[in-house]
Amino acid sequence: MKEKHSFRRQFIKGSSFLIMVFLIIFIAMIQNFRHTLHKQYGESEKQSVEVIGNNIDYILNSVENLSNSIISNQELIDSIKQGEKKRLTDKLYSFYISSNDIEGIYVITPGGYQQVGAELKDGVKSFPRFELDDTSGEIIWFPTIEKNVKILSGSMKKRYFSMGRKIIDVYSLKELGYINIELDESVLAGAFSGLQEENSKMLICDTSGNIIASSADDFTSMDSSNSSYFETMISDSNPNYISYHEGGKKYVAIYSSFNYGKWYIVKTVPEAVLYKDLNRMLLYTILGGIISLLVMLNVAFIYSRKITKPIEVMMHQMKKVEAGNLDVRVECNVYNELDDLSDSFNQMVNQIKKLMDDIVSVEHNKNELELEVLHAQINPHFLYNTLNTIRWMAKIKGEDSIAEALVALVKLLRVSISFGNNMILLQDEIAYIENYLLIQKLRFNQLFEIQYDIKEEHKKLYIPKLILQPIVENSLIYCIDEAEKREEPILIQIYTQERNDHIEIVVKDNGGGIEKEILDNILKQEQNINRFSKVGLNNVNQRLKLYLGEAYGLQIVSSVGAGTTVIISVPNKAS
Repeated sequence: MKEKHSFRRQFIKGSSFLIMVFLIIFIAMIQNFRHTLHKQYGESEKQSVEVIGNNIDYILNSVENLSNSIISNQELIDSIKQGEKKRLTDKLYSFYISSNDIEGIYVITPGGYQQVGAELKDGVKSFPRFELDDTSGEIIWFPTIEKNVKILSGSMKKRYFSMGRKIIDVYSLKELGYINIELDESVLAGAFSGLQEENSKMLICDTSGNIIASSADDFTSMDSSNSSYFETMISDSNPNYISYHEGGKKYVAIYSSFNYGKWYIVKTVPEAVLYKDLNRMLLYTILGGIISLLVMLNVAFIYSRKITKPIEVMMHQMKKVEAGNLDVRVECNVYNELDDLSDSFNQMVNQIKKLMDDIVSVEHNKNELELEVLHAQINPHFLYNTLNTIRWMAKIKGEDSIAEALVALVKLLRVSISFGNNMILLQDEIAYIENYLLIQKLRFNQLFEIQYDIKEEHKKLYIPKLILQPIVENSLIYCIDEAEKREEPILIQIYTQERNDHIEIVVKDNGGGIEKEILDNILKQEQNINRFSKVGLNNVNQRLKLYLGEAYGLQIVSSVGAGTTVIISVPNKAS
């Protein structure tokens, strides 16, 4: 007898595959480390950007406080009212020298244009006062633009951002003019100069994309077309950082809002700069891993063919068993665990075949026994003869209502105990309902009325038998319980209507409706037989789906005080 070789010994030869697993784990660790570094750097930079934003806020607040002092100074207000230009200029100068950050203060009044500090070549034209016309004295910050400043006999261009507001007399509330305070863009650029690093860029912009200050010379407005992070930034009120692509490169943008959320400070850094050393190490690791993987795959291929060939044969035979062929057997002469597995597989198939034969036999016998029990419980001929005898006895004694009830009962039983006929015509189901309701009218002494509107072309539809009776019975149970409390008569309507691809059989009543809690669960579980039909709406719904398909079934529409409508959807197929 040949010696069997275990799978363990065979797979030891291919254990180099473990190296690939370790390689994947190592790469995952590198990626996780890279992600952690990214996050930690982002958090650190975010805090730095927030600090700079707070520092710039301090500068802006000092300018705003200065403007408050100017427009609330009564001496300055009086000089404007009285048209004393020299007095106004002197007062403005005293405010101008109190701050090192501002370049100039400019006031426009009906009496003229006054300025201290840098003299703008365009004078009053350089001041955007029309944008303040609709304001009521609140502060407006304007983006950076280039302005011509007079220098001796010539001029030079400088970048200024400015603050403007109306001058209003607090006593008379009269608008006296406008004030504008100009600041050099370098005031803001100097605040973030210490945060720059290799290939990084710093800028300050407003919510419209206008650049206020920048570490570069680019002062074009930003929008979604030239700044990938801009839309995300203005939609996120919390300081954050994001990765984005621009010009085929990946960047990180760290940003924070300030100036009451009107401005943003942004730092952008290429990701390649951040992760240069880490990416190099990751690249070498991946290249080494690929080379090792190729070598291991080549070695593994040699051994895998020998190992997997008998497995493939067994899988092929198993698929035949899946297709229902229980005569399949596996011959596997490899003298290892697969040989034992093939023997077990053959025994399993033999056992399955035997069990299936037993199940078929048992089910056949079971069905025959069930039919015999049902026939023994209710013999149709004996029951019909007995009921007819009682009917004639009732007629002889003049009990016509009892005779009618017995006739209806016989017809009901004929449908109920008929074997092998799970589908009947809709007109036969309606006839069954009419016999059922005849008995119920005798029982409830004509307390309800029923109306039918079944289209002729729908009467030949085949439906599962006994689907309407449980629905009608539920309507009766609910409505009869409320009959004494109602003024209007109980009305049950049964009608059909066409939809695009199916027919709807509708049972509608004008009862008190069903509470939402009961309605939500009525098709999910069997109901209390003391309140609902024993057959149950859930049973009806399941039989509809069983015989007609999952696309069909019951739909119940009801609310307390508005009656109940049960819609049965069936295929549009007549006999």
